[in-house]
Amino acid sequence: MIEDINDKEDIRLILDYKRAMAMDKVPLPDMEEERKRFWEKQKQVRPSSHEMQQNVNIKMLRLKRWCIVASVAAVLFLGLFLGAFFYHPSVVQVQVFAADKSAVDPKLNFGDITYVIKEETPDQQLYAHGIIATRKSIDLSIKKAVTLPIEEQLQTLTTPCGQDYTVTLSDGTTVLLNAASQLIFPDVFVKEQRIVYLKGEAYFEVKRDTLHPFIVHTPYSDTKVLGTSFNVSAYEDETTTAITLVSGKVEVYYQHEKCILKPGWQAVAKNKSGTLETREVDVADYVSWKDGMFEFNDMPLEQLVSQLSRWYDVDFFFANSKIRNFKFTGAIKRSNTLLFMLEFIEKTSNVYFKVNGNVIQIYEK
Repeated sequence: MIEDINDKEDIRLILDYKRAMAMDKVPLPDMEEERKRFWEKQKQVRPSSHEMQQNVNIKMLRLKRWCIVASVAAVLFLGLFLGAFFYHPSVVQVQVFAADKSAVDPKLNFGDITYVIKEETPDQQLYAHGIIATRKSIDLSIKKAVTLPIEEQLQTLTTPCGQDYTVTLSDGTTVLLNAASQLIFPDVFVKEQRIVYLKGEAYFEVKRDTLHPFIVHTPYSDTKVLGTSFNVSAYEDETTTAITLVSGKVEVYYQHEKCILKPGWQAVAKNKSGTLETREVDVADYVSWKDGMFEFNDMPLEQLVSQLSRWYDVDFFFANSKIRNFKFTGAIKRSNTLLFMLEFIEKTSNVYFKVNGNVIQIYEK
């Protein structure tokens, strides 16, 4: 579930603290306290997705018509698909997943106006502000040629389920925002540090600028870079925040800990326990989504259906507590329909699905 960020004054305060922290004017513990204060205030404004999930047993969701129609043709090609999934059972608790059922088009909050981006051609109103916005991407890099404002004006981009979106920031940095995610960023970077704010998942290719570090702020962690490529996964319904480095070097801050990553390594912040771990990983497992693929490498079924929930805009319900940690390995294109995916998993595993209206129940065979 993605929540809008309404109090932009609080966000500016967070950004100011980050700039001061990078200049060693504010110690890291103070930054942590400020982050906690910020999130506590957000909870008072609007309940978190976790709290909202506790108030319902199963949250209903619209299954897109195109999924049902396209599935008829997709099933015909089921036998031609190359790949495999494997499972290993263990016992876990039953839990319901609820995906975000917001808009079906990307939304950009520009100032006090919300634009729903539907067209393949640039939105003329945004173009007048120096922003080239289409259904698949936004480019703010042309704004750097305009006279710089004194203050940064924060914008909020929200992606719906089933869509990713590319943003080119004013410094030339590109951000690919995954489905059901939210990115807050200034229309033009004018201060000492280039700071953006992320909920969900995004892949960053940061334009190198040694004088202006780039910082990604999530609800639980900060990632500081000069110029590099990396992935940040910070969905609120997940128990961890993961930063995966593809190239360059990044610094990850979490609670009172700090680590420096090298390519091929990942930092995992455990949101509940407050610990930060690093490990060497196969980067492809964590960034394949940007190339239009689902890749599962010994992935628990719980995590797998969480990804499917955000992409296909559906809810999953585990009817059997033994199957939540069944593990799968394989790869499949995200362009395939949901029913194609479900039928393939059924044919290659020990689980089966029942689609009941807008809810998908999972059973052990």
